[in-house]
Amino acid sequence: MNNIEIYKTADGSIGLYNKDLDEVYHSKYGAKTEAFEKFIKPALCLDSKCVDILDICYGIGYNTKCALEHFKSIKSIDCIEIDENLAKKSYEFEYNDKINEILKSNLDKPDFINFYFRDVRKIIKILNKKYDIIFHDGFAPHKQPELWSEELIAEISKHLKNNGIYCTYNHSKPVLNALFKAGLYIGKTVENNKTIGITASFNKELIKNPLADFEIEILSTKSAITYKDKNLCSTKENILKQREEEIASSKLETLSHFKSNIKKCNKISI
Repeated sequence: MNNIEIYKTADGSIGLYNKDLDEVYHSKYGAKTEAFEKFIKPALCLDSKCVDILDICYGIGYNTKCALEHFKSIKSIDCIEIDENLAKKSYEFEYNDKINEILKSNLDKPDFINFYFRDVRKIIKILNKKYDIIFHDGFAPHKQPELWSEELIAEISKHLKNNGIYCTYNHSKPVLNALFKAGLYIGKTVENNKTIGITASFNKELIKNPLADFEIEILSTKSAITYKDKNLCSTKENILKQREEEIASSKLETLSHFKSNIKKCNKISI
C-alpha cells in the first residue's frame, strides 16, 4: 500500500488517496456519507427484500459496510476489487466494530460475502448470478476508462435482475449513454438540487428523477460517445485514444450546438 495515502474525511470516516492515479477513493466531505447518499439511499426501496448485492470496485468497502448497516436482510454480497492487499485490510479502517468483524470473518472464511481479487472485466464474464443491487464505484473514466466501457456496462447489466437497481456516482454522458444502450431506464440521484449520482433499472417504476427528454437527446451528441473495449482487454491508453479518434471523425452534433438549438427553440434553459 505504498501508493496509498490515508486521510480523515469531513464526517470522521477514512478516505484514501491513490498517488499513482492522483485520485481519491472517497469524497473529502465524507466517505461514509458519500456511500450512503450515492449507493445505499437510492436502493433502499428494495429493503423489503432479501437482497443479493454486487459491489464493483470494493476498495476499502464503504459501500458494502454501509449496506450491512442499513439493509435489513442481505442474502449475499459479491465484492470485486483488483487490489487484494487493500481489500484485505478493509476491516482495519474505522467503521462500526460489529460490521468490521463481519468483514474480517468473511475475508478469512467466506460465508455470505465473497471476494474476487481480479480485474472486473475477467470476473464479470464468469459470474453466473443476477443481483438485486449493483454498486459500480470505479475511478473516473479519464483515469480508468476500462471500468466504464460500453461493453463492460452491457456485461454488468446482464447480471441485474429485472426489478434490480444499478447505482453509480458517475453521471458523465458517455456512461449514461452506455447505460442507455444496455436497455436500462436511467434516473438521477439528487441531493440539495444537485445531481450526485445515477440509478438505472430495467423496471421503469423503480426510477425516481428520470432523465428529461432533452437529457436523453444529449446522448446522441458527440459528448456522449462511449468508451469502447470490444473484447474487455484493451489498455487504458488504447481506449482513450480510440474515443478521441471517434470523436474527431464523428458527424454527430456537438453539445454546444445542441444547447444553442435548444435555447433558440425556447425548449428549456440549460
